[in-house]
Amino acid sequence: MLTLSRGQKKPLADFTPGTQLTVTVRAGLPGTDIAAFGLDAQGKLSDDRFMTFYNQPDAPDGAVRWSQQGDRTTFQIDLTRLPTTITRLVFTATHDDQAVGQSPTLIVELPGAVFDARDGLVNERAVMLADLYLHPPGPGGTWRVAAVSQGFDGGLRRLLEHFGGEAAEEGPAEMTPVERVSAAPAAAPTSPAPVSGSSLAGPLASTSGGKVSLQKGQSVSLVKKGGEPLTRIFLGLGWDPVRGGRNVDLDASCIVYDASGRDIDRVWFMGRSGQRGAVQHSGDNLTGHGQGDDERIAVDLTKLSPDAAHLLLTINSFQGQAFSQVRNAFCRVVDSVSGSELARYDLGEGGPHTGMFMARVSRTPDGWVFTALGLPGKGATVRAMVKPGRDLLT
Repeated sequence: MLTLSRGQKKPLADFTPGTQLTVTVRAGLPGTDIAAFGLDAQGKLSDDRFMTFYNQPDAPDGAVRWSQQGDRTTFQIDLTRLPTTITRLVFTATHDDQAVGQSPTLIVELPGAVFDARDGLVNERAVMLADLYLHPPGPGGTWRVAAVSQGFDGGLRRLLEHFGGEAAEEGPAEMTPVERVSAAPAAAPTSPAPVSGSSLAGPLASTSGGKVSLQKGQSVSLVKKGGEPLTRIFLGLGWDPVRGGRNVDLDASCIVYDASGRDIDRVWFMGRSGQRGAVQHSGDNLTGHGQGDDERIAVDLTKLSPDAAHLLLTINSFQGQAFSQVRNAFCRVVDSVSGSELARYDLGEGGPHTGMFMARVSRTPDGWVFTALGLPGKGATVRAMVKPGRDLLT
């Protein structure tokens, strides 16, 4: 068996004559997520359906199938089933809070070849392990293998920005390790004026037993009784499929913006921790069945970075089902210390859209303010919500 070294490239035909093959990644660090990204000729993830991982184990037409047993993640690949727009498969390893290169094992196995992907890694939490790529892209190209072992100190967010082209307007998306440096604290953003206690910044909301029921566009100041500031909250989101309908896989996410509208972090099912652990996702609910919150995002307000000015809460339909197939969608904010619900927003009727901006939590000179939004969006994941979300910060 051939042992590949970092940076080495070989024709796939040197290992296997066929177009069906198995790629296995052995990762000894618990909590490591292994995924495959199908990219187009520009190196972008232009179709989220070709992001193959634990939450989406099958790419369309069975081109890539993901499975896991113990520390082994296996991809069954049929290159003939890939659409002509996909010219590259990138195998990645990510971890929410530990360096992937510190794994006791990180081995990529291909037919007739093996590669130790720890070579050259230091503190990276998101790593491109290996590539299968068509050279040259398009008809007449041949599939090749590359041992990559290149990572990002900034974690999965930086990796997805590069694949999705989301960082282009904020700087060049070079494939070099990069760590985000927090900007200097900016002036507090403009927000609806908060009031103390459990009262609202708008006249139309009603209260019941200390809870505040909001209508679209209304805000409430997030303070404890007596005017003390909150320290830890969780944002609960829930939904149900329409009666008699099939399961609906909605995904709750939190986008963190600074006062200038630049997104500085995001927490979602592919990156369940952000702001150095100050924002945590509870995990993915694939059906919407059951009572209470389907997904929760916990926030330690005291540990957010000084430049974190807005937390935007979104929901996306991962399988593309419209919100017309969803009922009882809600968003609520709860004091994690006391367990008391502070505010709630019930969406009401859905619509033909696949995304929803549910609510915003904004920093003001007098504390944090929760605002009900209930505005439609689009896209299968939070990646499609980042840019339009900037228009909803004031």
